[in-house]
Amino acid sequence: MTRNPARGDDDRLRLNQFLSRAGHGSRRGVESLVRQGRVTIDGEVVRDLARRVDPSAETVAVDGMVARLPRHFRVYAFHKPLGVVSSLRGQGQQVDLAALRERAGIDPRFHPVGRLDQDSSGLLLWTDDGTLSQALLRPGHEVWKTYRIVLGNALGRGLERTLAGGTLELDGRPVRPCHLEADPGGDRRRWTIRLQEGRNRQIRRMLAAVGARVVALERVAFGPIELGRLRPGDFRRLTEREDQALREVAGRTDRSS
Repeated sequence: MTRNPARGDDDRLRLNQFLSRAGHGSRRGVESLVRQGRVTIDGEVVRDLARRVDPSAETVAVDGMVARLPRHFRVYAFHKPLGVVSSLRGQGQQVDLAALRERAGIDPRFHPVGRLDQDSSGLLLWTDDGTLSQALLRPGHEVWKTYRIVLGNALGRGLERTLAGGTLELDGRPVRPCHLEADPGGDRRRWTIRLQEGRNRQIRRMLAAVGARVVALERVAFGPIELGRLRPGDFRRLTEREDQALREVAGRTDRSS
């Protein structure tokens, strides 16, 4: 088996790395589990974030459920419908991602990679590989994502250069340059945009900054993975070729635990 670079010289894993790889969320997310006293090692509650664990000799559990490293990690493509919140815990009558995951029979260890806001639809990836998830969303090295947008009115002439050129500022800092393609039929309400960043409601805020309003937004690709004909609410497992291509753009090719 290929040596796991996340392991230390003594072949043990840091606790947050182990929990993330076992499918309990991002490294930051699992740290909250540890702080809340929900993680045990051999039956003893552990709150030390620096603790290392030997998966072959120690039993780690979260909320009493034993956490295990999968032999092979998997990635699913999912078509998030409109109106669904990108959260595993919705509020009130909101439909959340956990409900759709359960409906599809996907194991609870799988978590979504990134977010799509409630008013947006399209491709959302799910994986039980926490390291891959981190790599895909790593600040400064985000993978290109492609969206199709529809505006309430035609985009003013020349504004596409403003949007794509990296001169706009959000939250006091400039956005990165992106790619903006017009509708082949010449409809200036319809555009395809490709960007690397993933700030909160970034596309809507960018368009609002130039006086445009987004009325529909759909993510159609995440790196080399395309939404295709996947129906809203459906999952499909990536093919071996897709899985490898995704890991290559993320800079990580080891699919074993």
